[in-house]
Amino acid sequence: MAVTTDPFVAADLAAWIPEIWTPMILEELFAPSAAASWFTDLSEDARGGGDILHVADIYTNTFTAQTQSTQGAEVTTAGPAQTDVTLTINTHRYVAYIIGDKDRVQLLQSYPFNEVYTRKSAGVLRTALEDDLFGLWSGLTTNSVGDTATVTSDAEIRTAIELLEALNFNTLDGNVAWFFHPYTFYIQLGAVQKYYDQSQRGPLSAAGFVQTGTFDEMDIRRGLKGTLYGIPLFVSSRVVSGLQTYRNLLAHKSAFGFATQYLQNPGSTTPEERVRAQSSYELRNIGWLSVIDMISGVVELRDQAAVVVNGSSAFIGS
Repeated sequence: MAVTTDPFVAADLAAWIPEIWTPMILEELFAPSAAASWFTDLSEDARGGGDILHVADIYTNTFTAQTQSTQGAEVTTAGPAQTDVTLTINTHRYVAYIIGDKDRVQLLQSYPFNEVYTRKSAGVLRTALEDDLFGLWSGLTTNSVGDTATVTSDAEIRTAIELLEALNFNTLDGNVAWFFHPYTFYIQLGAVQKYYDQSQRGPLSAAGFVQTGTFDEMDIRRGLKGTLYGIPLFVSSRVVSGLQTYRNLLAHKSAFGFATQYLQNPGSTTPEERVRAQSSYELRNIGWLSVIDMISGVVELRDQAAVVVNGSSAFIGS
């Protein structure tokens, strides 16, 4: 039988073989709004305008109990100085893009171009707010545990809880939460036998590493992973990393505050809903301009209300 010497190959058939664009779009993934969903949101107070919010602070100005050693004697009064914390709403971020008419009409019409890129732009702005909030760790001076060489362990976890409890914060009242980088959570804390070994944890009803049951959609969206010593635990890739250290947090809601201005949706209840999207046709550009923006500000409200849980970004738990 003769040997075929010149069969068709793909290059010969290139003009007849179509290329197909599927309806699938690989959209960018963003970290959950863990910090913005937890810390004190003062946006409502800026609804009527203004750029600086004042929060009265009497936490750091204490009274001293006096003793009435002589009945009928004049009392000793006290007048601790009054202070306030100011939150300045002064950051206006935006993402803008323009697409010319020729390119717009030639785009595959089945793709929701503007919808997809609006979601992407809004994600960029929400991430920037998360970074602002987590970045406030650097101003915390009262409480910290661990260091660059520390593999986060149960000892650091218990020490962090003790630091807040010693300052009279109730860590089990629903107003205190953990914030861990995925590396710290999965690689280091996940290796602590006490957290995954039921024989060491105790009864099933004991407050352990992971909360029993399922989470609702809101909890999933904001990064809730479970509980640790009965305290809600969030995981976010936006937890600050620097100098080979993750700046994890144990924080009361009043540790940090933020505010976003209501640009277009007066009824919005979350920072995600306060991202504004606008589009207009610009004749001078012969195309459509889209601008997605957010106005925000952040502040450390109460230094004593958070603990920086420093953990190495290089050492792996055993």
